[in-house]
Amino acid sequence: MYVKTTSKSLISVGVDVGSSTSHVVFSRLLLEKDPHSRTEKFEIKKREIIHSGPIHLTPFIDPQNIDFKHLRELILADYQNAGFEISEIDTGAVIVTGETAKKENADEIVRLLADETGKFVAATAGPNFESVLAAFGSGAVAESEETGLTIMNVDVGGGSSNIAVCKNGRVVETAATNVGGRLVAIDENGCIIRLENTGYKIALELGFELSLGDRLSEQIIQSLSKALADALLEAITGTPSSIIGKMLMMTPPLELGYEIDRLTFSGGVAEYIYGKENKSYGDLGQHLANEIIAVVERENLPLSEPHHRIRATVIGAGQSSLHVSGSTTFLSAGLEYPLRNLPVIVPTLPLGKLTIEEVADAIEDAFKRFDIIEGEDRILLAFRDAVRPSYENLTIFAKGVIRGLPNTVKSGKPIMMCFTGDIGNSVGNVMRRETGIINEVLSIDEIDLAEGDFVDIGEPIIENVVVPVVIKTLVFDKNSS
Repeated sequence: MYVKTTSKSLISVGVDVGSSTSHVVFSRLLLEKDPHSRTEKFEIKKREIIHSGPIHLTPFIDPQNIDFKHLRELILADYQNAGFEISEIDTGAVIVTGETAKKENADEIVRLLADETGKFVAATAGPNFESVLAAFGSGAVAESEETGLTIMNVDVGGGSSNIAVCKNGRVVETAATNVGGRLVAIDENGCIIRLENTGYKIALELGFELSLGDRLSEQIIQSLSKALADALLEAITGTPSSIIGKMLMMTPPLELGYEIDRLTFSGGVAEYIYGKENKSYGDLGQHLANEIIAVVERENLPLSEPHHRIRATVIGAGQSSLHVSGSTTFLSAGLEYPLRNLPVIVPTLPLGKLTIEEVADAIEDAFKRFDIIEGEDRILLAFRDAVRPSYENLTIFAKGVIRGLPNTVKSGKPIMMCFTGDIGNSVGNVMRRETGIINEVLSIDEIDLAEGDFVDIGEPIIENVVVPVVIKTLVFDKNSS
């Protein structure tokens, strides 16, 4: 399938709704066809920030609910100031991070914002994905590729710290802990006006019982900040051993299979760590930064400054969340985009010539691993080196997939597949021709997915064959890092 287009410019938006702050960044992405690729694969060749919105304090109706109306007004004002209409936004991601992701209306907020901020803006929350985005946005991933050094980036926000180990231009390990600067906040009189459940539990473990309206003493502030910094040290140097360190971990700990050459911090607390901010916002941020600096100096950690700090995650969301499929895809005309939050299931196929039964059994086993009932929800089947592209092999494979999805076929749900090779179009065509199904079929290629990933897929952006894909590891899986 020959694609005439050689390049495509996209406007991307990143929206980060955090525990302390929210912000928007607009970027321009340049897609170019790889002239050396026999499959005419498009790659992102240039990423450029074209507008950074101001830092907003995240608005809340009450301690458990984000104020969507106010937040929406702030974000739409940023669009207006940047000179963009919503219709001009091609891609991007809205993410809700840290403690904010735990709020009662967080899922609704992220979905509504994604629907209102562009054609294909992914909606997501999840500590592993946030770690990856912050590592890209801070510049740690690029720096690891340019220098050959192994760099750990720690994004310390209001409610969590997201850790990523970067090597040779890749994120090779991730973890997250509930260490943040806004787990407790006070007014001008020193009285508690915000108390996250995590902050309450840490204080209780330290021997303090806190309540809204209580006056927060300097002693308690210092104790909380030191405990958080110590817990963060445990998270970035190995498996936490203390009660608080274990309690705060949001993911499995780092395996630390790499010696760290540089340690960088991003996120709001990083502004204090690197001396870029000295204003207090009535929370633990400044004190936590001081305790982190003390830990870094005491442990002689290889501290370095990243390219981007407070906006790292939102830059990553706007610039590094996008992948594009190959051009040998099969996309039914009746599919409605965007397809959001599709869980990825990876059937393990035996090597060699396949039978219909082997393909069907592999799909059935994959459903069992994830405790997903086939036919109830939309899923994406991802295959690695699935089948050699002869017509006989493709027919056996297609029939095996159909046999492995009896309830999906019966209910009329779309059959959606992804391949690491360039056989998406061939599989889709043979499936339609040889199986007699009437289901819509999506069969994309040249994207590598792992179990534990969730994906959003947007409508075609190049000649009705190349689709944008956002890969989100919402369920943490150490083996897929």
